[in-house]
Amino acid sequence: MLAPRRFRRHAPALTAAALAAAWVLLNLDAPLVEDSLFWWVPKGLLAAQDGPGIVFAGDLPAAMAGTQTTGMPPQWTGGLPNYAHPPLWYWWLGLWMGDAPSLARIHLAALLPSVAMAVGFALLGGRLGHRWSGLAVLALPPVLAQVLRADLDLPLLAVFPWALLALLDRRWRSFALLGFLAPWLKEPGVILAAPAVLVCIADRQPRLAALSPLLGLGAWALVHGGLAQPERLPFTLSGWLTDLGLAGRILLWEQGRWALLLGMWGLWQRGATRERAMVLGGLVLTWWVFFATVGFFAGRGSLDTLTHIRYFLPGMAVAAVLLARRWPLLAVPGLWFAWQPNAFGPEASVYGLDAARAEREAAPWIAEQVAEGRRVWVGSYQAAGLSQPWAGIVDEPVGSVQIYALDTDPRALEGGDLLVVAAYGEPAGALLKAVQHEAAGEWTVRHATVRAFEVTRRWDQR
Repeated sequence: MLAPRRFRRHAPALTAAALAAAWVLLNLDAPLVEDSLFWWVPKGLLAAQDGPGIVFAGDLPAAMAGTQTTGMPPQWTGGLPNYAHPPLWYWWLGLWMGDAPSLARIHLAALLPSVAMAVGFALLGGRLGHRWSGLAVLALPPVLAQVLRADLDLPLLAVFPWALLALLDRRWRSFALLGFLAPWLKEPGVILAAPAVLVCIADRQPRLAALSPLLGLGAWALVHGGLAQPERLPFTLSGWLTDLGLAGRILLWEQGRWALLLGMWGLWQRGATRERAMVLGGLVLTWWVFFATVGFFAGRGSLDTLTHIRYFLPGMAVAAVLLARRWPLLAVPGLWFAWQPNAFGPEASVYGLDAARAEREAAPWIAEQVAEGRRVWVGSYQAAGLSQPWAGIVDEPVGSVQIYALDTDPRALEGGDLLVVAAYGEPAGALLKAVQHEAAGEWTVRHATVRAFEVTRRWDQR
């Protein structure tokens, strides 16, 4: 028996909502990592403690130093940049955490944005002529990873499809509101002005609402007193072209997205909404060029590819919906890469979260060694997780660990010390080369492994 027509019409959006919600709820134990661990959740704690407020340019270190929250991650004690990103996301986190922060509460704060994102892209796919093409977004490994990270890139990703829907439907008041709001979630929301201008050109009618993202960004800069600066800028034209190629590889090739390229020709087949495809394609192109210019790897060369994949997500998600328009199943190969490590860093897939899960498996052993008086060396990322119970690594903080970094002198390690090497991002290679060591433990979750080594002799000891 066929489903009612109304249900069939709404089936993609309902399916997308159910899948996104299920993904969040099944992963309420996913540990917090990177920026969500030592940036956004601490700022959410500040909002929960003092109420919603704006930290003005130059005031962030003093504001965090004045919090009553004890035992902040070590990243907060080493000095902070003098800017603060827009506040809407950490205000929202503060509402959920209240006076009893927990890992489950933090993930539940991401539930509504995740569902809004999934439903929005499902509806956007329908505007392009295939009801199911919007679900391609849920086959992107970086999206699956981002939904479980309490970073402000998630709410930006959630608002984007709704702003684009309003734009394609010429609901200019709705677009003006969402376009103004987007930079208050994260500054790159201003890029929504690009497709808005393309719509004005197509209609041959200028609209003030098309500038609302610029007005939103300007209002944030005026209130805050400045904007975050680009992390890096290319040094030369050849360097920029290299970065452009890397950004294109991330957006259109990595993790099965090469399969989506097979659907490109479908954008020009009979029945395709060419104008809508051109508007959305303009957004993808703008996103590509923008983050090739100000991306994390800008100017570093092709060998150093680690970057913040989450920066690319709105453009990547729109590209996936466009390219899946004719054959949505082209997105499915991306799921094969969902738990695989990636050369572009831990944000590219769920592997980064599995690395934290492996750290959670190692935490009881680390706590036991510390309690016995052993000196245990860990990287700063792992130290942050060991210091905060709400991070999902430990139930009680593990104190008195030694923290190593790129500039740690190997002579600081003594015989009998324990060196813990996380699965991602901890600079232990030089230390391991400088000392004689033997294996002391190993903890694996899927493809991610944490290893511990006991130092048997320092390099300068005979």
